[in-house]
Amino acid sequence: MRDMWSKLPFPLEFKIYLFNVTNPADIANGEKPIVEEIGPYFYDEWKEKVNLVDRDEDDTVEYNQRITWHFNASRSNGLTGDEELVFPHLAILGMMMITVSEKPTMVGVAAKAVDSIYKKPSSVFVRATAKEIMFDGLPVDCSVKDFAGSAVCALLKAQGKDLVPLGDDKYKFSIFGHKNGTISAEKMRVYRGYKNPKDVGRVLEWKNESALTIWAGDECNAFNGTDSTIFHPFLYQDEDVVSFSSDICRSLSARFQHPTEVQGIRTNRYSADFGDQSSVPEEKCFCPTPETCLKKGAMDLYKCVGTPVVATLPHFYLADPSYLETVSGLHPVKEDHEISIDFEPMTGTPLIARKRLQFNMFIMPIEKFKLMKNFPNALLPLFWVEEGVELGDDIIKKLKGAFKLITIVTCVKWTMVFLGLGLGSAAGFLEYKRRQLTDKLEVTPIPAGGTIRTTISAGKNGDEKKWPPNISTLQAAAVPATLDGSF
Repeated sequence: MRDMWSKLPFPLEFKIYLFNVTNPADIANGEKPIVEEIGPYFYDEWKEKVNLVDRDEDDTVEYNQRITWHFNASRSNGLTGDEELVFPHLAILGMMMITVSEKPTMVGVAAKAVDSIYKKPSSVFVRATAKEIMFDGLPVDCSVKDFAGSAVCALLKAQGKDLVPLGDDKYKFSIFGHKNGTISAEKMRVYRGYKNPKDVGRVLEWKNESALTIWAGDECNAFNGTDSTIFHPFLYQDEDVVSFSSDICRSLSARFQHPTEVQGIRTNRYSADFGDQSSVPEEKCFCPTPETCLKKGAMDLYKCVGTPVVATLPHFYLADPSYLETVSGLHPVKEDHEISIDFEPMTGTPLIARKRLQFNMFIMPIEKFKLMKNFPNALLPLFWVEEGVELGDDIIKKLKGAFKLITIVTCVKWTMVFLGLGLGSAAGFLEYKRRQLTDKLEVTPIPAGGTIRTTISAGKNGDEKKWPPNISTLQAAAVPATLDGSF
């Protein structure tokens, strides 16, 4: 288990769905966005924990994580990544939305920086291939010399961990390219579970901190649950499955839904969602401010990732209906868009898991930025991902082998129990029969010259039967005097 936890011997399924914007010109004139889902782009995701350091004194281990994605063309339904889409330029849109939120007086400077760095674009939407959007990157030219461009580029270089340098102050920006094959800078520290199996995988520290400091309350800042890669045994229906996700800087609880079965193994289905910070008191600390809580099923990730993105389930599944009304082209379906895990309860092994997450960005009219001057108010979907696993036959076979061994042990145990009960019952019965025989026959010793008297139980009245008096006992015969010494 330690080896498998450290480096999965098989890849996870990683699917990316991009939303192609079909009416960018209409959006610029205030119309509702219309999007078209393109995907899945299927990738084999390899996860490995590196730089492992064990601490025996408190039964913990810390590690960094490396994730590597390889495109799997055979499972991408004919998609190659060369498909051309109309997609929001996330660097431009993100920069403008941050400026509006954090420093609204600097919107004019940010607009000039956009013209300088991105060569006076005609729209905040860009036509690019799926590969460029996901991994290859879109160009960011920070070799500019004007004040606005230089100031914004300095900020991007200081905070823009999403940028991949190309040299000469030029970079590329993509969604996943900067993460592919690299080791995360943040360390995770978890319990090993050697001393207490219930603690296995439970998060103790992240980034050398015992709690987060980005949210407004201790409940939201606490590390609850495991690192989402391992779970303790004996997961029964009355217990939520809780895990901490560093991607969204929070813990999520998956709740039991109903029993299921996977390849003949009985399992339990659990599902999770983003709750409702606008009405649940314990979740209000996730609100951007006490006065600006998002509605049900949505979570602002700006404080977590430094980009003004909003997390929801795909297609706004389980989110407040008002979000769905601001955009056309989404069709939420439970089976396709929920977070679900099928656990084998005794070992705590997830046999099938589907973790799904959609990333969105608010758009709104910005008076001092001509490209967005007439924009509508909407929550614009950008892309969503599914990280999944379905254990293969080889691992299922090992799991079934463990159950077979447990079944054998159980059978032997109960066989010995019933054998013991049977032997005990037989011994008791024999003892009972012995005592019954002893009670029925009692022999009384007869003195010399007397008569035989045997007491025989003769029914309920206990009558005694006496032998006739002419029956004598055997006694030593007297030796005649004439024979004494004659021989």
